[in-house]
Amino acid sequence: MSLRFYRIMLLLLVTNVMGIFTFAQKQKNSWKTLFNGKDLSNWDTWLRATNMTGYSDDEMIGPPQPPIGLNKDPLNVFTVKDGILRISGEVWGAITTKEIYGNYHLRFVTKWGEKKYFPKDKSPRDGGLLFHCTEGFDYAFKCWMRSMEMQIQEGEIGDFFNVSAGVAEFQVKEKVKTIYNETADQYDPTQPLVRHPGRVWRSGNFESPKGEWTTSEMVARHADAVFIVNGFVVNRLFNIFRQDLNEQVIKGKLQFQSEGAEHFYKKIEIRPISFVQSNPVLVANHKEFTLTEGQNQQIEITNEGEPVEIIAAELIGKEIDNFVVKLPALPMVLKKGSKIILPATVKPGSTAGNTVKFRLETVLGPVHGFEVNLIAK
Repeated sequence: MSLRFYRIMLLLLVTNVMGIFTFAQKQKNSWKTLFNGKDLSNWDTWLRATNMTGYSDDEMIGPPQPPIGLNKDPLNVFTVKDGILRISGEVWGAITTKEIYGNYHLRFVTKWGEKKYFPKDKSPRDGGLLFHCTEGFDYAFKCWMRSMEMQIQEGEIGDFFNVSAGVAEFQVKEKVKTIYNETADQYDPTQPLVRHPGRVWRSGNFESPKGEWTTSEMVARHADAVFIVNGFVVNRLFNIFRQDLNEQVIKGKLQFQSEGAEHFYKKIEIRPISFVQSNPVLVANHKEFTLTEGQNQQIEITNEGEPVEIIAAELIGKEIDNFVVKLPALPMVLKKGSKIILPATVKPGSTAGNTVKFRLETVLGPVHGFEVNLIAK
């Protein structure tokens, strides 16, 4: 064959390889919009009977009624206006993705409304993200699928609740008093892993003030998950396992709950996880930072190793939400030789001498070998 033929074949091969590489690179970092800001055409809706109340299948006002059901919403519980999804909370139910997802990074932005409905009209405003959802729309309390829950509740975004999708392992500190004077086990990454069937309280409150938008994220990685609020990791679960099926739970649909309170969503996005490992070497300008109220210390972090994508930070210790670390827009790629500077301080009333650890997070977990101490003065 002629030399010209081989050159053409080589050019085609290189073009195809480059095309595949470019596609892979785009797929790696691309976000897919789940909520288009116009309607719920990518979602199903489910609402239970209007006279059902609370968490018991038997609690009703008056005689039993059939559920409102699938893709019927006569009371406008789910409405879209000006790019924002409003969930009224008046009737319990959910919006559900039509597709099944596994190994993903999800993020969404939410804020609270004003209205609350019986029987939760005296309770904190409540919603929830349900993930790894399977089985019927009416599996739990006649309104939600079998699933795991990232709680979306005032002051407690990032709690974990189990809606019968299996049992996971957590690192927990037992019997902690919550902000609502309840007793719960709290996520604490200094503790050993244990199998835990119920609620796990988030490590700290990083939500925005009422009336402002809070960005929440979840990384679902095989049978593990990480909850993130405004850039800070607040909960982790490992090895979700269903004993009745004798298998790990690694995928399912997504649901956003209607549960008695008005709230709003925008920018619901998802992207696949890249499992490509890198070897960053992050070095801070100091090992410890003493922080004083009203004054910023600069945490300067340089990457001396391979590029790494940072998606969040984590504070570990007591009273972690009294520490204020200003994060850049995330996720961000920290290239070799580049640096980030993070202003840090403490809130008024912080306990003098309290020390917490600060680390950075990737979609595959914490950055290996990087940790600094923050001390309240």
